Amino acid sequence: MFQPDPDIQASSTLAAFLRDCGTNSYEDLAHRANTDPDWFWQRLIDRAGIKFSQPYTVLRDMSDGPQSIKWAVGGMLNLTETCLDAHLARGHGEKIAIDWVGEDGNQRRWTYSELAEEAARVASALAERGVKPGQAVGIYMPMIPEIEAALLGIARLGAIAVPLFSGFSPPAIVSRLNDANAVAVLTADASPRRGKPVWMEATLAQALSEVPTVHTVFSLRRFGGAVADPTRDLDWAETVGNANPDFAAVPVKSEDPFMIAYTSGTTGRPKGVVHTHLGVQAKATSDFLLCLDMKQDDRHLWMTDMGWVMGPLTLLSVLLSGATLVLAEGAPSSPNDPFRLLRIASDMKVTHMGVAPTLVRQFMTQDPVSLSDYDLSPLRIVASTGEPWTDDAWLWQLDHICNRRAVPLNISGGTELFGAILTSTVLHEIKPGGFSAQALGAGAKVLREDGSEAAPSEVGELVVTQPPMGLTPAIRGDRERYLETYWSTFPDIWRHGDWVRCDPDGTWYILGRSDDTLNIAGKRIGPPEIEAALTETGKVVDVAAIAAPDDIKGVAVVCVCVAAPSVTPDDALVELLKNQVGEVVSKPFRPREIHFVEGLPKTRSMKTMRRIVRAAFLGEDLGDLSSVNNPETIQPIVALRKGMS
Repeated sequence: MFQPDPDIQASSTLAAFLRDCGTNSYEDLAHRANTDPDWFWQRLIDRAGIKFSQPYTVLRDMSDGPQSIKWAVGGMLNLTETCLDAHLARGHGEKIAIDWVGEDGNQRRWTYSELAEEAARVASALAERGVKPGQAVGIYMPMIPEIEAALLGIARLGAIAVPLFSGFSPPAIVSRLNDANAVAVLTADASPRRGKPVWMEATLAQALSEVPTVHTVFSLRRFGGAVADPTRDLDWAETVGNANPDFAAVPVKSEDPFMIAYTSGTTGRPKGVVHTHLGVQAKATSDFLLCLDMKQDDRHLWMTDMGWVMGPLTLLSVLLSGATLVLAEGAPSSPNDPFRLLRIASDMKVTHMGVAPTLVRQFMTQDPVSLSDYDLSPLRIVASTGEPWTDDAWLWQLDHICNRRAVPLNISGGTELFGAILTSTVLHEIKPGGFSAQALGAGAKVLREDGSEAAPSEVGELVVTQPPMGLTPAIRGDRERYLETYWSTFPDIWRHGDWVRCDPDGTWYILGRSDDTLNIAGKRIGPPEIEAALTETGKVVDVAAIAAPDDIKGVAVVCVCVAAPSVTPDDALVELLKNQVGEVVSKPFRPREIHFVEGLPKTRSMKTMRRIVRAAFLGEDLGDLSSVNNPETIQPIVALRKGMS
């Protein structure tokens, strides 16, 4: 249990918001947000200072059901007026908006004025090339300041941003740009990796041979990369650099898309999750400014990629709060710099930071003595998302990153919500790996298979009973898929796909994706419980527990593990690990098999992709692999099954 310091609690944005709303506790606020959404979301709009160029007539229209909810009917706005123009109007143009550090240690700083001007130039340059509001524009760039201007510039024009993971191969780019009918792409010629350029513009050019709608590419040429098509591929410095820095924001309707964020499924093409100009601002304000206590004086660092929702969410949260984004290109850890994330946090005096449980487990394999060289005392908030924690990793973070002063805040939601369903706050006591509350205005509940509400501590499906502002209104071009994926299990209720429980004290726990659930001889369990039992031995640093067909039980547990440094897998270790699960979890869940590999397939946000582990191990269709950050890990898992046959 961790209790945030009283001074952090008293000075928090959330405490001030509670006072402004006349509510006595977070629980009272959450209850009112669920029972009176119009009151709550109007307060959020006012709190964020969201600018409307044309006022709306109705805040929330539920006449066609929750799956067809409409927000701010009749309203017109552009998020860059709130996120950029409003800061300049308040005289904050010279404040640092982006403080960037490259892989090689080079640094650049942009003020709010410089970011606003570059975003306006992007919008102007796209307009000069005939890009219209409502048309899609891809972003395929490394994490450099210009990528933030790209996202904001597309929005300023009223066009639709399509962020792409910077590590995507041509097929993944092709599928997303074609699905969005993209007409332009913003890119860079290359991104450095361990001192050598990884060519991006060339990869994009290969993809665009199959995307006939794209007529314009702006490329930031850092390494002198070759130009594939001079009529299409234009130099960023010449086009954007000479465009109009005063390009005015184009108003769009409240329900018009700001972004299409693609998220992969087990089968079929990736889902194009639509987010609006209004929804992303309101949800970021609720989750980051209130619950995660982001403030104007914060320096925020969350190493991610624009191709995943955390990239846009991080930027918009910083801009809405008027803070500074510490932007770092490259990986959070490397063999020569294992604590790079923490070194950057120390060097850049970061106060508000994001981590991932898997990354912390990687840190745990290193000698923590070198951490004494880093000054992490400015940290006030250390947020995490992406996957369940193990207790040992959470406590290591509390001791070695938070130094038992910074508050470890855990949130979970998804691309579809542009934020959280479950959260933690500085006003609550915090248990290892738990969530201290439901996110505001989401109506989170735990349901049984029959749709009845689960009892305290009972495991069930996580659902959203009150659609929050920020919940995606659509999967691009596929209404039936949207309804089937999220709304078909429980009538008029959003099913998120996570197994959860809520304990009597109000602490929530996520037990894994419901699609990953293991059902062994009629007994159901989430993989994280088995995985945690194994990592607690200190013998393994990463695990994926999957279900495999079994002649006797029907389904048996198989664990694919990454051994800890200096640990050599052998029969004795396998037996020790099997017994550990039997003792800590339950004998019925004792693994039938335990295998070892060098690494497990991960997303960019470090989530273990169990469905791919299972498919690779069983020789099944691997499905969409475009979100795998380290595809080289898949074949060794395939070889495990082949080696046994």
